[in-house]
Amino acid sequence: MRYMGGKQRISKPLSDFLNSQLKENQPFVDLFCGSCNVISKIDSNRLRIANDKHYYLIEMWKALQNGWEMPDTISREEYYYIKKNKDENPPLTGFVGFGCSVFGRWMDDSSYAEDKSGRNYCMNAKNSNLKILSKIQDVIFYNLDYKDVDIPKGAFVYCDIPYKNVKQYSLKEVGKFDHDEFYQWVRDNSDKYEIYISEYKQNIPDDFEIVWECNSKKDVSANFSSKENTVEVLIKWRGVRE
Repeated sequence: MRYMGGKQRISKPLSDFLNSQLKENQPFVDLFCGSCNVISKIDSNRLRIANDKHYYLIEMWKALQNGWEMPDTISREEYYYIKKNKDENPPLTGFVGFGCSVFGRWMDDSSYAEDKSGRNYCMNAKNSNLKILSKIQDVIFYNLDYKDVDIPKGAFVYCDIPYKNVKQYSLKEVGKFDHDEFYQWVRDNSDKYEIYISEYKQNIPDDFEIVWECNSKKDVSANFSSKENTVEVLIKWRGVRE
């Protein structure tokens, strides 16, 4: 499913690195799971927990685990009806709100995805989700603020936070993200869990270190072939308080 901020392009090398760092039977927690591109590639021989503050997104994942079937097509009229009636069918809203919107940006900040070729964005999103679904049937999903998740002690915690200095999507659903508060939470909890954070290289706080990096690209216009080069990194707190 096309998802703004998703890790689809780099999920394989990123998850390979994360898997290489995991200890035997160590619980894995994805605090900002989004499109589940990462957790679906994490070794399943352990407890896996996925959380996201976006209610409709988590309702979609939980419904899919329970056998809910996604539609093959969504018309423009159906899209805007769902946009106005989000709570009528929350799993469908979660699916359409991202999978059938331009750039995979949440529908409140976007519009119906269509192009001159007649591409079926709904079917593309469905097929993408089905590939992921087969790998996350045992994942436990939560719809909480990251600070409220009951994380097992000693867990490996991956955080794909909203990147700093990038327009944040879905403010109505999840609220504005406080980066300073988050990084303080990491410092305060690094003795309880192993915490790894995804970010752009230029946004790293001084007391954090890069443990992995990858050249990537992001969409910069409505033309999907137009990309901007970026460097995405995985960072950890150095363990030295300022």
